[in-house]
Amino acid sequence: MDIIGELMMSIYGLFFGVCAILLVFLIFRRIKNKKLEDFEKRDN
Repeated sequence: MDIIGELMMSIYGLFFGVCAILLVFLIFRRIKNKKLEDFEKRDN
């Protein structure tokens, strides 16, 4: 029974770890794209 709890905790940990890495990646990509964007290319 203890192995099931450890398995579930590792799956939750892996999921939140991947979400955190993806969030940081998307933030840095948005900052990089924001620097390249000028006034004429901005979408309204």
